[in-house]
Amino acid sequence: MRRRLLATSTVLVGLLVPAGAQARDAGRFVLAAPVDGPSDIQRLGDLDVARDGTGGLVYVRRDAGVDHVYLSRLAGGAFQPPDRLDATLTTASSQPVVAAGDNGSLVLAYISGGSLFTIVRPDATQPFTAPQLVSTAASNPSIDLSVNGVAYVSFTVPGGGGNDVVVARKDRGAVAFEGVPGALDIDPARDAGAGTARSRVAVAADGVALVVWGEADRVFARRVFGTRLSAAPQDATADLLGGFGAVAADAPDVDVEDDSSFAWVVYRERLSDGQAHAVARRLRGGTFDDPVAIDGQGFPAGDSVGPPRVAIDARGNGYGASATTATAAGAVLHDDVFNPGVALGPTVPGQGFPVPAVDESGDGLIAWQNADFTIHARHYDNDPASRVAQTPQGDTALSSLAGGSSDAASGLEAAANRLGDVAVAFVQGAPGARSIMVASFDRVPGAPTLNSGTNWRNVTRAPLRWSPATELWGPVTYRVEVDGRPVGQTTDVTQFAPPALPDGVHRWRVVAVDRIGQENAGPPRVLRHDGTPPRVTVRVSRSGRVVGVAARPTDASPAGRRASGVKSVRISFGDGASVSGQRATHRYRRTGPVTLSVSVRDRADNITTVRRRITIR
Repeated sequence: MRRRLLATSTVLVGLLVPAGAQARDAGRFVLAAPVDGPSDIQRLGDLDVARDGTGGLVYVRRDAGVDHVYLSRLAGGAFQPPDRLDATLTTASSQPVVAAGDNGSLVLAYISGGSLFTIVRPDATQPFTAPQLVSTAASNPSIDLSVNGVAYVSFTVPGGGGNDVVVARKDRGAVAFEGVPGALDIDPARDAGAGTARSRVAVAADGVALVVWGEADRVFARRVFGTRLSAAPQDATADLLGGFGAVAADAPDVDVEDDSSFAWVVYRERLSDGQAHAVARRLRGGTFDDPVAIDGQGFPAGDSVGPPRVAIDARGNGYGASATTATAAGAVLHDDVFNPGVALGPTVPGQGFPVPAVDESGDGLIAWQNADFTIHARHYDNDPASRVAQTPQGDTALSSLAGGSSDAASGLEAAANRLGDVAVAFVQGAPGARSIMVASFDRVPGAPTLNSGTNWRNVTRAPLRWSPATELWGPVTYRVEVDGRPVGQTTDVTQFAPPALPDGVHRWRVVAVDRIGQENAGPPRVLRHDGTPPRVTVRVSRSGRVVGVAARPTDASPAGRRASGVKSVRISFGDGASVSGQRATHRYRRTGPVTLSVSVRDRADNITTVRRRITIR
């Protein structure tokens, strides 16, 4: 549902997929490594990362025979030791969900003892709030957080007709959720939001939420404006698809653009031919566009599909993922059109559980559980200027059976940050000794921009400078090269002075290296270095109180290398009088000893000063 990123832990460094399996030079897959475990992990709950790369991962782990929820925060590109979210509660907990905002902001929800609790962390400088009781009877929470700090959590509560879907809201700057009056159900007398009819919520940049859920074998969508439910809910169910009528619809998912007027809803629909399809529909204002089947199956022949997923970027580009009995399928959303789904790879029958992720440029990936119980992924590169939808890159295995079989039924999630780093989290191992695993597609760092000009300089006194490379996943090391050879490396972009650089004209560049060794070099630039001070000979003539000074400066390098040249000569007579130039005559008003000096500056700002002590008679 979300298009954010779960960044990888530092333990992932070095475990790289061979170059032949890479989608392209702009990024690299990193094999899965554990975030927690092996231990009595029950299931992966949720993951989310904000656009700036901070975020968190929540899951359920059994301790002393009781299920509890844990959060591993993402800070500085690495996962921190997990925190137990329900430490003040004695009841068993389940169904944790998380949403992340910039600067370490987090909102979380989970069920404990049948009640819904929420926790808020305003930013990285502030602690978590105490668990807030939102509802004494609840299940199936879904949570999302807008870029402006408005959050919503939708969930299911017992109602007059069985179950109802309701929502609570956290205002911008607030730390508590407040229930929105009324149920979202179309008919409160019907059962809604239970099982595969559970709700999903997405929040646009303007703070408007869109909630989707199942009710009476149909899928509905309803916007929430602040604390007010829309008076015009929409039925997303397609009454006719491929010439066949609708029988039942469930398992909805939703994502929104930054503009809340536009959203995509996907769901599973069983048709009158006895087959099921993954269906996508665009909500434009208050109306759904025509339905599109995105599972890659034709009509009338079809196959059962699992719950579909969708992820779109701020402008509406993205991916839909679904799985038939034996195949994972991916569909590209390009120019507001969902293209037909294509087969990505074989799956475990009924347990492929593919998940999509998309960044802010429309690149992304789809991950699924392969037929051999390992996690696989295929990357997509979007060309915004092309009218042709992108095709998936090569199939890459993100896990191996060395750590045991993957268990996507216990959780498989994927998300991307604004720069195109993508992570895939899942459960792996045998019951009682399972781990929370994370694999990733890591973009190369941005190319450094050189800030130092091409004028003559002495790099010892005027060090080289450049702008930092764009990178959200951990620190960047910069390798400085002069004339094609490395002369040093640093993590500081404020200044760098190459050691023992000979005078003359060179070419230099900076190569950004991320923590897994990926490199990106900025364009080279001319470097004119002059580290040798100029030389000057001085002749002094005297006639009484009149003194003449003649300077002969030169900036030629003793080794014959090219130098910057003389910029200025200044003669100071020791009594406060001075003049620019190589020759000067001065009449002193008083007699006695004085010290005159001649200072020569070259174009690299090297200075040589010669002093003469004379006596005026």
